[in-house]
Amino acid sequence: MNNLIPQIEFKESNLSLVGFEVFDIKQLYRRAESGELAYIDQPHRVNFHNLILYTGNAGEHFVDFHAFPVEKDALVLVNKGQIHAFDLLNKPAAILVVFTDRYLDEVSAAIDARIFAPTQFLSSYRPSFLMPEKQALSLNSILGLIAAEFKNTPMNIQYVKVLFAAVLTKVSELRPDIYHHKMNASQIKCFERFVVCLQRDYALIRDANEYADLIGTSYKTLNKLCKVATNLTAKQLIDAHVVLEAKRRLSIDNTQVQQVAGDLGFDEVTNFVKYFKKHTLMTPSQFKRQS
Repeated sequence: MNNLIPQIEFKESNLSLVGFEVFDIKQLYRRAESGELAYIDQPHRVNFHNLILYTGNAGEHFVDFHAFPVEKDALVLVNKGQIHAFDLLNKPAAILVVFTDRYLDEVSAAIDARIFAPTQFLSSYRPSFLMPEKQALSLNSILGLIAAEFKNTPMNIQYVKVLFAAVLTKVSELRPDIYHHKMNASQIKCFERFVVCLQRDYALIRDANEYADLIGTSYKTLNKLCKVATNLTAKQLIDAHVVLEAKRRLSIDNTQVQQVAGDLGFDEVTNFVKYFKKHTLMTPSQFKRQS
């Protein structure tokens, strides 16, 4: 396996006017077997969102250095920027939906659903959960209507977009809002600006005051928002994300600790080892051996 996590971009298709794609996961399995997508059973970072509804046999789905069991009616949500991998051993049946930030923002603005908000920063976050059978049937039916409309010529774009909004609405029902009900609109935007900056600059900036300056607020305000949203301080969130990114990289075979330390902005590997051990109670090498 390569030392670097493959970065997978969203490829626009002839359905670019729609803004998302829905397809049977069997298509991915076939392309993996042919060698075209040989990486999908290995951790790879995605630059788009994935919503995966499992419909058949049991298996696993790997998200951020942890394998989550999946079965019929399981739903997996993978945020842009996370790493994940598919199970090519068990090949569990599923319907896969992929879409970009731009399209998610467009739909979420209309229906106020934030299922792909940065909830991976919360200790309670799980990317996979099992739906009640009735809800799973409902969601499956909507995805079936979308798939059927994709085959029509010409396609009714507005109808498909309404159906996709319905998908997000149903998923939002199943995954209750975690922090947005505690904050007003301006506070949510401020916190999520911080998250965007953190995801971009974590290897360069580990000072909460600098992030506050970047997003145009005070350290006190930023700290308060972080505590309301996550029960963690801004500094604790910064450290949590650096450690998460370290784990993502360390979970890849053949990745050297020295390389990870450099990628995360540590001048000395010993400083990285101390930092990682402080937050995880184990060394990077110990984490690699158990992951």
